[in-house]
Amino acid sequence: MRDQFTQLWLFIQTDFHSHPLRFTAEAWNWFSAIAAAIIFALTAPNVPFLVTYPLWMSGTLLNVFCARSRGSFGTMMMAISMTIIDVYGLTRLLLN
Repeated sequence: MRDQFTQLWLFIQTDFHSHPLRFTAEAWNWFSAIAAAIIFALTAPNVPFLVTYPLWMSGTLLNVFCARSRGSFGTMMMAISMTIIDVYGLTRLLLN
């Protein structure tokens, strides 16, 4: 088990040193998704969408560029799709 953690730590260090900006953006995507999910879970059914939508979308938008940088078509298309869906949802929220 300790070997698994050592390998994980080495992977994180290698990823950070190879492209620190991408690593930071991916870390923000992870943090923003977790934060939005926690806010959503704790405030349902009265979710503050004006907080959670921009928080979530900032991560998905950054993830588009991270996936492009990594050369991951599937991840990039998923991030683009999520961003478009959430921009639509936020627009509807703001117009109502």
